[in-house]
Amino acid sequence: MDDGLLESAKYFVFFIAIAAVAFGGFHLMRSTLKTQYPVMVVVSESMVPTLGVGDFIIVGSVDDFDALTAAPPPDGEIIVFKRSSSSDEYIVHRAIDKELNDDIWWFTTKGDNNWGRDPQPTPEGRVMGKVVGRLPVLGYFPLFIKTLRGFLLVAGFMALVFFADYIIPKKEGEPTGGRFPLWSLAPFLVAPAVIVVLWYLPGRHLMYELVAMIAWYVGCVVAPLAFEDDDMGLMVWLYHFVLAMVPLACDIVWWTTGITPSNWWTGEGSTVPITWLLQKETAAFAQAFNRLALLLLPGCFIFFTFIAFKRRNVKLFHFLSRKMRGVSTVSADF
Repeated sequence: MDDGLLESAKYFVFFIAIAAVAFGGFHLMRSTLKTQYPVMVVVSESMVPTLGVGDFIIVGSVDDFDALTAAPPPDGEIIVFKRSSSSDEYIVHRAIDKELNDDIWWFTTKGDNNWGRDPQPTPEGRVMGKVVGRLPVLGYFPLFIKTLRGFLLVAGFMALVFFADYIIPKKEGEPTGGRFPLWSLAPFLVAPAVIVVLWYLPGRHLMYELVAMIAWYVGCVVAPLAFEDDDMGLMVWLYHFVLAMVPLACDIVWWTTGITPSNWWTGEGSTVPITWLLQKETAAFAQAFNRLALLLLPGCFIFFTFIAFKRRNVKLFHFLSRKMRGVSTVSADF
């Protein structure tokens, strides 16, 4: 096995290992939290700003319905329940009142962002659990790859990264040398910082997300020149792209078009469990995907173009890379 294929296999195995850890973690959470779906994703805006669209929610069991607090915001607990006993549609709303009838608790629920309460009370038998935690925005990614377009987009970039040595072959030439400029990682730290801000300050923060998008474009220019090991640069870019930029771009699309993931498919409900099955897309998703493509694909094109020019030893890009890494160069000569 040649070195390029071995390197690609190593990164691919690493990616599979991460997926296996996530899968095992899901089952550990199911056992610990004692709920069928310990992790779900908010797909509608009915609980904004308490729960944002695309948020992961951590769902714990309700061991004692007598102790479950039902009161107007912010005191009432947020519960996940089935719309009906025969339905697989799940709602995440706040319990604002409850009534005991024939030893069964019935909960009156309401979305914090809705004008009125839900039409029918919910019996305790349909309550799946209560929300015990949230992770902002990151839930968009598993939703995105449940669509054919989203899956193909992510899989395509993964293939491009894993097999870069064959798709973008490297031309032998003078080593870049020098030191890795740590400051070049700064553009890739903006998106995680924005996600932390959304964690502590839930609500509409479109401006922060746009700043993260601009920073990512800067990173798409800088990263190909900063890394001497192209494989490492490609992997850093890929993980940042799928774990941070796809979710943030999906959120930007929601705020600018009003299309939430609840409109991506024909099903209803305000939250969905994590599954691996592809869903039938709607015309609304096609519109949202086109807007997302306009946000992300130019940056992807810039990144891979710069990578290709550097790997082919185009003099300008080799010169800029050496300058960035602190290597003195007598003349650009390009």
